Amino acid sequence: MTHTTNAVPALRARGWLSSAAGQTAVGLAIVLAMASWLDVMGRPMLCECGTVAWWDGDPRSPGASQQFADWFSALHVMFGMALFTFLDRMRPNWPTAWKLLATLASSAVWEIAENTPMIIAMFGQAEGAPAYEGDSILNALGDTLFVVAGFFVCRATSWPVRIAVAVALEAAIAFAISDGFVLGTLRLVGITV
Repeated sequence: MTHTTNAVPALRARGWLSSAAGQTAVGLAIVLAMASWLDVMGRPMLCECGTVAWWDGDPRSPGASQQFADWFSALHVMFGMALFTFLDRMRPNWPTAWKLLATLASSAVWEIAENTPMIIAMFGQAEGAPAYEGDSILNALGDTLFVVAGFFVCRATSWPVRIAVAVALEAAIAFAISDGFVLGTLRLVGITV
């Protein structure tokens, strides 16, 4: 065994990640680190449009990707579902809490990457895509909660239900705002849709 494969059993033996308090502390630390990093990157805490709302359904409004939730929140639910599926296949013996922490960490890494100038430009300049200027920290926190929601939806449902939920969410986004994983990916590779 290598040194890294011994690390997880060593943490488990010490009880650090096997206690609810330790797991909660790690989860909070991940979210706090993400929010702090986004702050250092210059992302605004709240929408600079002067309003704070739970929902902004217009991808072309000043509040797009700035409020707690928007149409893209559904994409984060699907991301959480995909992360649960991946982790459950790759690490079937991990406790659910560890899979959740890995999901939180993956979501945090994505939120940081998504708000780099390169990714903002890539999403914002794709032909036919809504303008994108990055997320507020409030929106990134909301996105992270939607990833967690997707994790638990996937954990609690069968394969047919998971597929139906993913297809329904993708279809809703496509019909509501002409975006989503499929349409967005097509735009990113240069196909006008």
